[in-house]
Amino acid sequence: MTKDEILQKQKELDVLFSAWIAEKKKKEVLTYRRENGDLIEHHPNGFIRVIEYAQ
Repeated sequence: MTKDEILQKQKELDVLFSAWIAEKKKKEVLTYRRENGDLIEHHPNGFIRVIEYAQ
């Protein structure tokens, strides 16, 4: 694979992952770490709880 092919594949996978996570957020409680380091619990009704703040 060339560098351009790898970059294109990364973009494609990023789009697919974002769509998959958005769909999961509608149906399941998800726990994940935000880019700023906060640990978040996201509920299907839109409620977001910070479990642990970044230090």
